[in-house]
Amino acid sequence: MVSKKQLLNNELMKEIISIRTDTLWKMLHLKYNDRMPGVNEEDATGELDNKGAMFIPGGIVWADSDEKPIKYSRYGRQITPEQFRKKIRTAMHYDNATLIYPDGITFGINLDNGFFSRAARQIIARKKAVMRRKKKYFGKVPPEIYSDDITCSYSPKYVQQPYGARTRLEACISTCLVEIPIYYDYCRTAYKLSEQDKKSFCNILDASQVMVKGKRDIAMAPPHLIVCHNTRYTEKSLTGITKILGLEKFGEFAVFTLEEATKELLGEIAGAKGNKADLNSDACFAEYEGVEIVGILRLYPKTTPGKRSRPYHTLLVHPVEDVGLDLEKIKRSAVKRYGINV
Repeated sequence: MVSKKQLLNNELMKEIISIRTDTLWKMLHLKYNDRMPGVNEEDATGELDNKGAMFIPGGIVWADSDEKPIKYSRYGRQITPEQFRKKIRTAMHYDNATLIYPDGITFGINLDNGFFSRAARQIIARKKAVMRRKKKYFGKVPPEIYSDDITCSYSPKYVQQPYGARTRLEACISTCLVEIPIYYDYCRTAYKLSEQDKKSFCNILDASQVMVKGKRDIAMAPPHLIVCHNTRYTEKSLTGITKILGLEKFGEFAVFTLEEATKELLGEIAGAKGNKADLNSDACFAEYEGVEIVGILRLYPKTTPGKRSRPYHTLLVHPVEDVGLDLEKIKRSAVKRYGINV
């Protein structure tokens, strides 16, 4: 399983967590004025993440929902962290997907949910057929795999059916990301690629599997799918959840949340070892009305289609050490932005 550092040590995740921390102040203000949105309401966001977002390695997408080729703004490979973060903030104001390439970015791309659903289901079906040892079926028809099965495997237990369009899409794209060779083979026939297109597609698929880097080789964006939901889904989370998908194995993903530092949560962080979680002022993202808020990263292991194993690994995210946040600067801006008295 990937490590916390692998997931968070890049400018994209650092900027997303910075934006979520801004939103946190608004949500805390609402909470203590009894105006907190419900767990399934789609407004657990602030001014900077109001539309939510879906950030995808650009090479995985050959065409948009109208089957038009993707065009993107090229900024080269010498972009600075400040320039890149500004583009991410801009992207957060657009609906649909943001595609990130090694040398550029494009916003507001409408994707064909049906295409990725078919691709993901075919990937799983082909892989199961190849792994099958028995040649005969003996009258037993292999069970069909549906998008609900795939989505279940890429969702925490608290995200229940019926799944939303974004939740289904992220799960299907994640399946494509972890099975690139089979995905390419599906696209080759589905898009009827020419020989020149096949070579181009292979090149951008290769590029989608490595960290995007900018000036001085600074890590900008990981080869993963990152989705900022505008729904909390659970009482524990104070902002919309942020999912990191398309990791090493099918069904493997992570969820970042901002939560109250309760005894129950500290026990979850301690885990089976029984050690006390190390919680000090350096671990807090915010403190409001005597309540401390911490960042949590839950890592979910690989699974099989239609299954979601209960065990997961819970990690404490330190705002400065792990993601380099300037908490005082974020607080000053958020307090002014949302008219909060502190």
